[in-house]
Amino acid sequence: MRLAALLLVLVAVGAFFLGRATANHGNYNQGREDAFSGFDGGWALGAPYAVTLKRGGDGITYAFARRWALQPGVVYRVCGHAVCSAPAR
Repeated sequence: MRLAALLLVLVAVGAFFLGRATANHGNYNQGREDAFSGFDGGWALGAPYAVTLKRGGDGITYAFARRWALQPGVVYRVCGHAVCSAPAR
């Protein structure tokens, strides 16, 4: 009887940890990919960007509407719903 109870507990613990390891992994990766959709391959690592957000799709709060790679020696400002730039003085 004790062996059966111990075996049941071990199976339950194993199932719990297996479920924890796999349950959120796919959702996290899908969300991460959805966040950058429409801009695949065009991001430079370590480069600063100005971005405009829009409402996301089903189950996604935000998505990128537009982005601007910021360049040294340039001043940026908001112009209505866009970004204007001019050389720094």
